Amino acid sequence: MITDEQKLAAVLAYFEEKESPYQIANRLQIDRHHIRLWIELYRYHGIEGIIRPQGFTNYEDSFKIKVIQHMIETGDSLLQTAAKFNIPSRETIRRWKKQWMSTADKVLYQIEKECQSMPKKQPPSSDLNEKTMEELKAEIDYLRMENAYLKKLKALVQEKEAFKPKKK
Repeated sequence: MITDEQKLAAVLAYFEEKESPYQIANRLQIDRHHIRLWIELYRYHGIEGIIRPQGFTNYEDSFKIKVIQHMIETGDSLLQTAAKFNIPSRETIRRWKKQWMSTADKVLYQIEKECQSMPKKQPPSSDLNEKTMEELKAEIDYLRMENAYLKKLKALVQEKEAFKPKKK
């Protein structure tokens, strides 16, 4: 287990240009991604980013969504996002993203299912003068509802697409 003092010493060694992240990782016998995260945490939050209270932190769902949205909108990596939001591990964000994606899949499945069972629109009458005012209002309401429903479906599909890995 790496102590907070060792983390701080590793970050300072990097900033004083004594060692590269790779050299520090080899010396401490840990993955170099930890070193890179500590460096970024220090850049964004100073010593408070490195030295943390012991125990687990519970994050609000709204905060998790904010983090995931930020990552999607900016294209930041897991490491950059973790550093910006002072989250001690990029794996935490990876787990949140995975949970969000599985929830999005369930929502999309439910919407697709509802879409299949959506009632069919009645064919429009050829003459508007034959329809009463109530019939016209009902048709407008139906069309507004259908339009809103399709907009929501499109937004969910776009969000899901944003999470798919990009093919090279």
